[in-house]
Amino acid sequence: MAELLTKTGVVKAIQGRMALVVTRLEPVCESCKAKDACTSLGGGGANAEVRARNTVGAEAGDVVTISIRGSSLLKASFFIYMLPILAMVGGIVLGHLLSRLIPVDENILVGLFGLLAFSGAFVWLKKQGDKLFRKQEFIPEIISKKTRQKTIPPADFTCSVE
Repeated sequence: MAELLTKTGVVKAIQGRMALVVTRLEPVCESCKAKDACTSLGGGGANAEVRARNTVGAEAGDVVTISIRGSSLLKASFFIYMLPILAMVGGIVLGHLLSRLIPVDENILVGLFGLLAFSGAFVWLKKQGDKLFRKQEFIPEIISKKTRQKTIPPADFTCSVE
């Protein structure tokens, strides 16, 4: 999955070497189960905001194309979705093994260690995720820009149509 995933949007603001790009959510997003996560992380309604590397010198108002490697998106999805689940499974297995050594109800240890591992994965993701996702491979990049569209001049109402 080395292909580039691209999206078109409009630059809302420039922040140093980064640009805040507003993109329109696609109709296919409506049926996606992760739609709420996307909108809570950057957008709302019909738009999403994406921070992208401004490598083409885009300015506010420019129409741009942003891209990210499919493999990077797959890695990020793995960290966000699978890591907590795998940690929870590991906590459940640990709780089950410890229940044989400690005279406590197995269900309590399994539930407690599963919950602790699941929560711990989210804490780790919060602390280490910012460092991890600052890597260039996880940051979308502006790959092209189009010239700004000129505003349409106001209509001249002095001319009468006969």
